[in-house]
Amino acid sequence: MPRPRIRKLVFVLGLVAATVVALLYLDLAFPSYGYAFKYAYAALILVGGVLVTRELASVISHTLHGGVDKRALLVGNAVTVGGYIVSAAAALSYASFSPTALLASAAFSGLVLGLALQPTLGSFFAGILILVSGAIRPGSQVRIMTWHIPFQWASNPGYKYFSPDQIYAGYMAEVLEIGLFFTTILTEEGQTMKIPNTIIATDSAVVTYTKRDYFFNVRYEFPNRFDPRLVLARVKDAVASYPVVNCFINEQSDKQYYIVKVVLNAKEEDHAIIKSEVLTRLILLNEELEAKSVEAVH
Repeated sequence: MPRPRIRKLVFVLGLVAATVVALLYLDLAFPSYGYAFKYAYAALILVGGVLVTRELASVISHTLHGGVDKRALLVGNAVTVGGYIVSAAAALSYASFSPTALLASAAFSGLVLGLALQPTLGSFFAGILILVSGAIRPGSQVRIMTWHIPFQWASNPGYKYFSPDQIYAGYMAEVLEIGLFFTTILTEEGQTMKIPNTIIATDSAVVTYTKRDYFFNVRYEFPNRFDPRLVLARVKDAVASYPVVNCFINEQSDKQYYIVKVVLNAKEEDHAIIKSEVLTRLILLNEELEAKSVEAVH
């Protein structure tokens, strides 16, 4: 059990209870100010409800984490949203606002706040949509492609991106937590970032790896001083145990190197590991040829 969080929840409950007792005492001591205490009670219901809801959601999330794993965060967020709504409704009900006055004030304040807090409210409702739809969950792999977050791939050195089959101008990341306003992600570079929910809802794509067949390439540069026919034969022997579709010399990268291209077909969920293993074999082969070349010179 998350004992520190339970202690914090008990502390918040005790603080709210102490505040209630203090207000009751002051209400009895100064009965002529009863109208003011009515609003004080309403404010206490709202603030106390928000504090208790937040701590209760934290306890629930960490208690269920072992059994429900990452979905426990969704339960905690659902408790948070429900608690906030109940707290606001109870506070308004206790303050006994008339429906006409409430609608008039809500229309005016809603117009002003809606214009001032448009980005924040957009993130809030986007968070509600994400939680309700379940399209993106903690643990999902997402690619975020938007001009709101600057992204620039490496342009130097020139060989940096000669190997990938395609280049995406965006961040690839794992979703760690979905909040009401921000979503926490872990990028491929190991950075933790908080992204507004509006960007997650509108400018991100969920990436899933399946068991379908997936064609991909592994390319590697060899110096021109190595006989291309010998290199090609050695490459075919080195990768013979993998699902190779074709293997050939693809192009000459510059005057000093030519590129050997290995085309493979594997299950989509396995292609990254196979690509790593094939590339490792090509690197080792290149080192072996370099060593033999040095021995031949001496």
